[in-house]
Amino acid sequence: MQNLEMLMAFEDWARPRGYDLQRNPADQQFYNVETRAAWLGFEAAHGPAGCRPYGQQLYARIKKISEYAHQTDELFAVSVGKPPYDNYAVRGGPGGVYRLNDVDLYVVDDGKQYPLS
Repeated sequence: MQNLEMLMAFEDWARPRGYDLQRNPADQQFYNVETRAAWLGFEAAHGPAGCRPYGQQLYARIKKISEYAHQTDELFAVSVGKPPYDNYAVRGGPGGVYRLNDVDLYVVDDGKQYPLS
């Protein structure tokens, strides 16, 4: 259970479906065999070898002039869509949502970063 974000997503998915989410405090594994099997499938589907969308992944880096620049200087995976509020259309990264003018967008191909401007 090393990826807390994935575990939280699994619990959000499993809870309304009635899975027993009690875990062993010693090793953090699920007690229930069906829940354990569902977790293993969820982890496989959403992990590095899992399903991926077609096309290139979009990445962002927070601009140094942004009020959010303190959050990270690393690239992070994002998607762009209808803003949930205001003009925060970029989803992903440590803050969860950003305005387009707060980030620089990139694609990465064969380890090389290509800025989109």
